[in-house]
Amino acid sequence: MSVNSKSAGGNGNKGRSRKHQGSLSHRRNLDKQGPNTKTNTDISTLRKRMDLAIEPKWEQIESVRKKTRSFLKAHGLSTELTDALTMVGSELIENGMKYGCFEHPDSRVTFHLRISEYNIVIEVTHPTNPNASHHLRRLDKTIQWIRGYQDPFQAYLEKIKEVARKPIHDNESGLGLVRIAYEGKSILDFFVAEDDALNVSAIAGIQERLWR
Repeated sequence: MSVNSKSAGGNGNKGRSRKHQGSLSHRRNLDKQGPNTKTNTDISTLRKRMDLAIEPKWEQIESVRKKTRSFLKAHGLSTELTDALTMVGSELIENGMKYGCFEHPDSRVTFHLRISEYNIVIEVTHPTNPNASHHLRRLDKTIQWIRGYQDPFQAYLEKIKEVARKPIHDNESGLGLVRIAYEGKSILDFFVAEDDALNVSAIAGIQERLWR
């Protein structure tokens, strides 16, 4: 696993072309949006990011979880927000390993965590192939379904009921994405780049009470 932590400026929108995408305009608006209150923390010193390239092995998830938690704590986030975003990163990594296409020995899942003035963005990218269209449609449908609820808690309750009705062997519940929206208080988005890499992101707003 390679690690790179460095300063990052701007809103982080990538310049890569996108041939399939979620509601990215929603994400751009959120990046520009500020909170109603200001924190006393010198946030200008906290424009940081952490980048990881992860082997597609399940045992790597715990390592990413530990690195995420340490990184967020080191930059002054509260225990509440640290716990929530550690869960978000873990869910995204698990999905990346579950649905990624790792045909080449050097294939990796990439993990990017960025702290900006008003938001924290977690992005996970993994390779796909042309046979991934079913997963992409399901991903898009699930994200749009979550956004259809004014309160993510309602989506969470409905998903729990749905999961309870499914067979035990069904492992495509979509519950992890709902947890990201509800427990992680994050907005989900995704796009597929020209190289068929799928990028799924979660954006959480920073509120004053969530800083230590």
